[in-house]
Amino acid sequence: MLMLPSINASLAFNTLPVLLVIVPLLLSIAAFTRLLSIRHQLVIGIPLIALGNATGAWLVDHNLALVLDGWLLGGWALPIGIRWALEPTSLVLLTLTTVVAIAASLSSAGDRIKRHEYWTLWWLMWAALNTLWLSRDLFNVYVALELLSLSAAGLVALSPKDPYGFSALRYVLVALIASLLYLLGVGLMYGTHATLDIDLLNERATSDTLHAIAALCMTLGLMMKAALVPLHSWLPQAHSRASPAVSAMLSAVVVAVALYWLWQLWLGPFKMLSMQPLFAFLGGLSLLWGGVNALQQTQLKRLIAYSTISQMGYALLLLSLSTDASSHALAQQGATTLLVAHGLAKAGLFLAAGYLVFYHQGDQLQQFTGSTYRLPWLWAGFALCAASLVGLPPSGGFVGKWWLFMGLWEQQRWLSATVFLLGTLLTAGYLTRVIAIALRPAPLPLATACSYAGLLPLLLGCLAWGVGMTLVIQNGYLALPSIDRTTRYFALPALLIWPLILLWQYRHPSPPSRFFAVILWLTALFHVIALTSQDWLTFYTALAWLGILGWLLILHGKASTTPQAGRTYLAMMLVAEVLLFAATASMALQGSLAFEKATFASLSVATALLVGGGLAIKSGVLGVHGWLPIAHPAAPALASALLSGVMIKLGVLGALRLTPDNASAVTAGEMLFYWGVLAALYGGVQGTFSGTPKTVLAWSSVGQIGLLSAGVGILLLVPGNDTLRTLIMLLVISHGLAKSALFIGAGQWGALSGRQRRIIGAGMTIAALTLVGVPFSGGLYIKSWLTYAISTQGFAGELLTFASIATAGAMLRYGWLLLKQPAADAPLNTAPLVSRWLWAGWWLLCASAWLVPLIWQWWLPYPGSWMAANIKALGVITVSGSVAVATLYRCATFQVKPITLSPLTQFPWRQATRSRFAWRVERQLRHWPVIGVMLVSVSSLFLIIYL
Repeated sequence: MLMLPSINASLAFNTLPVLLVIVPLLLSIAAFTRLLSIRHQLVIGIPLIALGNATGAWLVDHNLALVLDGWLLGGWALPIGIRWALEPTSLVLLTLTTVVAIAASLSSAGDRIKRHEYWTLWWLMWAALNTLWLSRDLFNVYVALELLSLSAAGLVALSPKDPYGFSALRYVLVALIASLLYLLGVGLMYGTHATLDIDLLNERATSDTLHAIAALCMTLGLMMKAALVPLHSWLPQAHSRASPAVSAMLSAVVVAVALYWLWQLWLGPFKMLSMQPLFAFLGGLSLLWGGVNALQQTQLKRLIAYSTISQMGYALLLLSLSTDASSHALAQQGATTLLVAHGLAKAGLFLAAGYLVFYHQGDQLQQFTGSTYRLPWLWAGFALCAASLVGLPPSGGFVGKWWLFMGLWEQQRWLSATVFLLGTLLTAGYLTRVIAIALRPAPLPLATACSYAGLLPLLLGCLAWGVGMTLVIQNGYLALPSIDRTTRYFALPALLIWPLILLWQYRHPSPPSRFFAVILWLTALFHVIALTSQDWLTFYTALAWLGILGWLLILHGKASTTPQAGRTYLAMMLVAEVLLFAATASMALQGSLAFEKATFASLSVATALLVGGGLAIKSGVLGVHGWLPIAHPAAPALASALLSGVMIKLGVLGALRLTPDNASAVTAGEMLFYWGVLAALYGGVQGTFSGTPKTVLAWSSVGQIGLLSAGVGILLLVPGNDTLRTLIMLLVISHGLAKSALFIGAGQWGALSGRQRRIIGAGMTIAALTLVGVPFSGGLYIKSWLTYAISTQGFAGELLTFASIATAGAMLRYGWLLLKQPAADAPLNTAPLVSRWLWAGWWLLCASAWLVPLIWQWWLPYPGSWMAANIKALGVITVSGSVAVATLYRCATFQVKPITLSPLTQFPWRQATRSRFAWRVERQLRHWPVIGVMLVSVSSLFLIIYL
């Protein structure tokens, strides 16, 4: 019995190559000779190969030394023999191959076009891939690469989309050139060392000229096979014209295996040649060039193909890092995770694209208009895969990018880090563009299609997310949620606003869309996560998701400016995400991500600026507020109420979390105070000149965020001032309740009858007066106390009085614009009881905005004369009201227009014009003489760096 574990390990060790390589080779023969049907091939092959994969995982976990020593094929010892081995990295990528190949096999099982030829090549490709993950011999790698290229090109040729085989022929010719270059380098290495085992070469290799020439030849060959820019011209045609299952394999693992062997060579035998600048340039070039070309595509599969070129650039950046740095091991894990997450997500995208092309009978993006409402589960899978590819936390794509970026940040590769972030923006740009088209209203109301094919992309997307969440949990990055004092303050308006909005959408849908209701519930979930988070990563995750969900909410608006408003909002939110992503990496390198250890004072200047910039965009601080007055008027009223009432306050919450009571002072707080006061004045003035009620409210939100910024600025100087902290949070409560009520009222105003308008108008007046800070209101209590607290710190707190005057002008403008709208002839709702209950909840918001802050008078009494403060407020309101009425009259007489930020213009996506620089360059790169020039160019750059 004591020998049983060793016997089991030996048996598993000996059967591993048989299950992973011999079984698919035998199935290839069976498919070619037609000994087995396709169904029997799948029934036999998939379980046996999966068993081999599981056996390898068990061996790595229980007997790592055995599989690292590997198998000597034919019994020939090193240095002459060929050795196979299984290491943790190759096991992970082998598992990726198994998962993707199984999903692709099931997807293509029903394809009846040249079935026997197809499956012969399919099993050959699978066997070649498994060989490449196991082999440690460079010539054996050459043989497997040849088998892989020939079988993959044959599968492309079988596609009906490539009837004349042009794409397959180009693939074969490029692969042939690449193989010859690789073989030349292998010959040079063998002639020098009389062995081709990569581990032995790692011990014997030097940095002389002969090794440099061998490295150049092998690198060029593998770059062509990995489709790295500028040697990538074969990939868009081959991947876009192949069948969906073949495209999934090509993009997920076939190009990844060539990149894996680049890692093996340059982290092993060729490490001493020090070509980090070359790979930094080539990786950044692939990342940007692939993203730019994907952004201008009008065909879905070509867009995904160019995305593969871009994503391979991320993984190549690993070779730009010094192996001596402490973060290199983490960066290598990140690059491996990125390959796995990319493979799962890209396979899911191609399988989803295949079904979409079949369903819509075309590949043009415009044909997918309204497709999400017909194929919801398929698009859910597409969205999950796309989100992982972008790097939305905590997906596998996020974890891989995060760890890799930490390596770039620690080694101060600022240019590569900037390109890295730009590539993320490009990835988000071209993928959200596809989703935005699919979310447009359908031209014809078609029934939802019931499709089980959508389950495979959904499953692959879930796996990509599962990888990331597993790694995040295993590494202890997340802290358990809890409810502290700050959470309770921010939760108070949420507990009043969220139930009302969710019930309103349920009882009186506005807009009438189930998808909008789902987005509302998801938004509520992530808002709760943000409020209860106790570490920066959880908070950042919630912010990232809320940014995307906010975009989806805005897209449900009915205004003509909605698409442009959505693009503007999304663009600025994505900029905020990449800033916060970079800050998250820097914070992880500096220490803990927990809020009690991460403060503004403890962060480096660069990290604090990144965090501050991201939170400022999220909140709509003056200077980065451009999305607010554009998105709010275009969004549905309920969405605007959420955006202004609770979501923009999360930036303030983040600032308070990073400024605990025991933190050190930050001198930049003084500048933030004066900037906030300026924002409060500017927002109120712009609101006074605005032309629609919702635009007035949007500018008012800019002003109120300015007040909050001013308070946070003083708090940065005196973090231990508990009174000031309380007042900031009370202002969050009051503004959130009042602004939500005003946005809901503005959205429903046009459908109200005269009698209803008098009732609802009274509530809106209460909310508006609270924002202004009229006598005996909660708004006055907060602003008077805030003025006093700021003045006691030596700052001009009386400047807040001018902000109140500006707010009064905006609220008067808001009321005047509402009065100009004609009343409805009939009541709003045919179910009066339901409407009364909804409006009762709405009235609770209005009353709470006025009364809730006054409750704190018991625990935090106003230090001066409360009656004097009310008399002063009455005078301010009288003066400001007179000025505002005069200003409104002058604007109406002379038609003064407000100054607003123009939304992002709509790019001409409908057709790819030849005037685009990238499009024209891509056409030139397809010509063989240009490919030769690119080979010479990369070689010249290599030699310049070497010499």
